[in-house]
Amino acid sequence: MRAAARVLVLMLQIPAWANRAAAGPAVWLAPVDDMVTPAGFQVDQDYQQLFQDDAPWRHALSHLGAFEMVRRYVTTQPEPNLQRIFSFLHDHNVALGVTFGMVPARSCGDGVEGTAHRPDENTLTARRLKRLGADVKYIVMDEPLTFGHFFHGKNACAYTMEELAAGIAGEINKVRDVFPNIPVVDVEAGSGVGTPAELGQWLDTLKKVLGDGAPISVRFDIQWELRSMPWQEITPPLVTAVLQHGYRYGIIFDGTPGDRSSEEWIRTAEGHIKAWEATVKAPPDHVMIQSWHRFPETVLPETKPVTLTYLVNWYCDNAAIAKGCK
Repeated sequence: MRAAARVLVLMLQIPAWANRAAAGPAVWLAPVDDMVTPAGFQVDQDYQQLFQDDAPWRHALSHLGAFEMVRRYVTTQPEPNLQRIFSFLHDHNVALGVTFGMVPARSCGDGVEGTAHRPDENTLTARRLKRLGADVKYIVMDEPLTFGHFFHGKNACAYTMEELAAGIAGEINKVRDVFPNIPVVDVEAGSGVGTPAELGQWLDTLKKVLGDGAPISVRFDIQWELRSMPWQEITPPLVTAVLQHGYRYGIIFDGTPGDRSSEEWIRTAEGHIKAWEATVKAPPDHVMIQSWHRFPETVLPETKPVTLTYLVNWYCDNAAIAKGCK
């Protein structure tokens, strides 16, 4: 690649939040959508209301750098609903990230999270997004190392890191054929990526295979309640490994599946934010306010202390790393 073209690719891959590091990490939001979940429950039935001009979350909306949705929502929802969402995000200068399964299914992966179950799955999703006017800014990979390499349950693929990286590169390129040079965020389970050395090996393998197209950030999904592997012991060294291998990192702030109400979930999430700040000194480049649990049951309004948009504002007003958000 010629030097000028190489520089251009690198510039295109710099995340939108890179130029505002002094203002604190970028804030992402990913509520449970209004579909029945694979686990069989439905929450956030006010999800569509988020994208109305008079929706009661103007303050939280002003803080957002990105909004994330899953592939399943993109492929199943009526076109007018999706077009309205994409237009709203574009008009309010909020980047769109879409979660893709990037682990290729080769006689494996049936029912396994993070898998591209058909060869054309990611291509068709990207084409639908493009046709409906989505300005997709980020590919978000759904825990490929966790489920494509370390997972050994039913229908596991258990690829070597080299096999997995090569397969993922092919899937990423399917999306980049539609959205050229789009950056990638790699989401991984904090307790599912092995040792810091193994995570570092994975990151080096991604760079070897993808070059300048490697992920721009590794986002940790922390198993806060896992007593057999306390996150305070296992996660800080993983963060250090990410930084030492030349990547940025992000963190998901959420409650736990065991929370018994929306109020309890929000209070738990607030506690996780405080505990993270007290434990991990290296600031993330982005934070994700997210739920895939039964709670909180609604996303609106932001003034009610049991909603996900309320948690966005609480983070921006109270977290030391937030620095007031944008």
